[in-house]
Amino acid sequence: MYEDICYGRNNVKEVICRLDFASNLDVFKNTMPKEIYDIVKRYYPIAEPQDMIGTQLQISPGNTSLNNIISKKWIFLSRDRKSRCSIDTESVIFSAARYNRFEEFVSGVNDILQSIMRAYREIPGKRLGLRYINELPLKENEKWINNKFLNALLEHKNNNTTKLLTQFEYAILEKGINVRLQYGYLNPDYPSILKNEIFTIDMDAYSTGLIYAEDVTTLIEDMHFEDQNCFETMITDEYRNELNK
Repeated sequence: MYEDICYGRNNVKEVICRLDFASNLDVFKNTMPKEIYDIVKRYYPIAEPQDMIGTQLQISPGNTSLNNIISKKWIFLSRDRKSRCSIDTESVIFSAARYNRFEEFVSGVNDILQSIMRAYREIPGKRLGLRYINELPLKENEKWINNKFLNALLEHKNNNTTKLLTQFEYAILEKGINVRLQYGYLNPDYPSILKNEIFTIDMDAYSTGLIYAEDVTTLIEDMHFEDQNCFETMITDEYRNELNK
């Protein structure tokens, strides 16, 4: 188990959990099995499926043709439309634009992934990731970020800066998890000069290799723990106090 840290509020813009299948799960191409549909609808009651148009190259003796293929992307939304579950033949993607607690977000993620992966054990996952995107209003609040992360960026920041981001990645070998961290100054007006100093802390913990239903719960908890550790390393007590006001 992980040790959860819960603040009174947060600056999380979006949380994303994604499972990619090792090979296409064709059952979702044009149908949604009722037993899975019923579980998804418990957490995401609004169904808005979409048609996706793709192409397929067919080669036969003396003839090559390119044919259009229509398949479904099964999109489900929460009642407030702030959270979303998207299922197709290649992946299952969960996203939340309103995030309070990990337990609230992960309960539906676990139930839905378990229902799919136990029903179709012959097709495991090949990548599972949990990503947190934070956006902080950093202007006049630079003391919120640990100096060892901030100072290197400030060396390159001036009145002509348009965007300033850095990225690195590290591995937690004993858990089979990698964490990709991107942080720095976003610019919604890019390529114009940076004016609104929005500071992003974007953490993506992920695992690759064959992933089965029995692995999902532990992996997601471990990823949350590593994302949380990464975030805590970057911030200062001043920001922690701000989040608990």
